[in-house]
Amino acid sequence: MIKFFRKIRQNSIKENKFINYLKYALGEIVLVVIGILMALQINNWNENRLNEKRIKSYLQSFITDLKSDILVYKRNINEFEITFKNINRILLNDEYRRLDADSIYALINYSWSINTLSDQTFEKIKSVGLQEILGTPEIEKAINDYYTNSTTHYDYFINWNKEMAMKDNTFWNYNDKYETGINNYLGLNSIPFHQNPEKRKEELIKLIESTLGRNYLKNTITRMKYGTIEANQFKSNAENLIELIENEINK
Repeated sequence: MIKFFRKIRQNSIKENKFINYLKYALGEIVLVVIGILMALQINNWNENRLNEKRIKSYLQSFITDLKSDILVYKRNINEFEITFKNINRILLNDEYRRLDADSIYALINYSWSINTLSDQTFEKIKSVGLQEILGTPEIEKAINDYYTNSTTHYDYFINWNKEMAMKDNTFWNYNDKYETGINNYLGLNSIPFHQNPEKRKEELIKLIESTLGRNYLKNTITRMKYGTIEANQFKSNAENLIELIENEINK
């Protein structure tokens, strides 16, 4: 009988040891799982922090590009407005006749603008995916719209204006009546004119006041007016986008 009870007690001790071991093993597993979860959390936090830093860096670069674009728009607007004013001076009255030939020519001469909008940051991240890089769909859409719509449209206008300005240049400088003084703008003043100043002025005025000449001038001021409207609109788009990006950065 004593042996029987001793065996029961020994089995009980063994069972208690097993239960304790099981509890210890489960505790170890729980600690390991908690450790892994904490490590993952820290890793995710670090990745998010680095990603936010990366996003802000890209957004700051966009602001730099957009500010450069605004300067381009302002410069173009100034050029368009000056050309518009000069040609209007000729079309609206004949006071320009008091000027000499080269001064009159200076009013109608127009050198086309060059599109120097900056899209370096956009091109850098375009292949990666805007939403992934920039964080929010709103920012992604605003930037994508600006670079695929606004700048593309403006580039089309600048190229079209250049093409038309080259035709204007051909009309005013390669005719057989008025001897152009364009060389003077390049410092080639030593090249003599065959026409005397009075004849050059007379022929230039005839060219300007011809139906064809007036049509060329009217088409030029139409482009200048349209260009001013477009540049002002795209400048506003760039300014609004800067504000949107700055708000995102300052969140």
